[in-house]
Amino acid sequence: MLTREQAFPTRVAGVIHGDDPEAAFRACVAAMEGGIATVEVTMTVPSCLDIVRGLVASTGGTYPVGVGAVMEADTVAQAKQAGAAFVVTPVVIPTVAEACAREDILCVLGAMTPTEVYQALMAGADMVKIFPVQAVGGPDYVRWLQGPMPGTPLWVSGGVEIDQVELYLSLGVAAVGLTTALFPPDAVQCGDMALITNLARRATAATGAVWA
Repeated sequence: MLTREQAFPTRVAGVIHGDDPEAAFRACVAAMEGGIATVEVTMTVPSCLDIVRGLVASTGGTYPVGVGAVMEADTVAQAKQAGAAFVVTPVVIPTVAEACAREDILCVLGAMTPTEVYQALMAGADMVKIFPVQAVGGPDYVRWLQGPMPGTPLWVSGGVEIDQVELYLSLGVAAVGLTTALFPPDAVQCGDMALITNLARRATAATGAVWA
């Protein structure tokens, strides 16, 4: 199993949604070319696991690729077989955490309230995704959570803008997930991969890290 640091070397991940698998694949490649070291392909994308296989094969496994929006424990083994480095859920699902432990794959459980964060940790999550973070206060909400729960490995996602990346990282979150800020739906659909690569460069510059 990869460590958090190995799965998120720049602490920023691109999260791709959409209904066009070919466009999603190209968008992920474009983001990687711009310096995004980690991508998550959600199960809401048709042929999600095929996209994961393709990304892993085309990059030689150099870039960690995860599977998101996982709702069923059975999906974990399929994700691992496809070459995924981590699994992400939108809510607390203990059976998914148990499956991740069996498959030895990094587990990110989604949560929002302090109680849910605690439940995710008790279920065995390696990281807890605060989603949708922008809807509940963004950076201010993260600060409040960190008061009683210092050191909790948080992933923030949902409405995060590129110009917020530096602030979130300065708060000590383990990872920042960028969705439409990195993958504007219109750009993905019309094939404007140059825009996505430029957005990726902006996001990577905000981390102060260079993916070699």
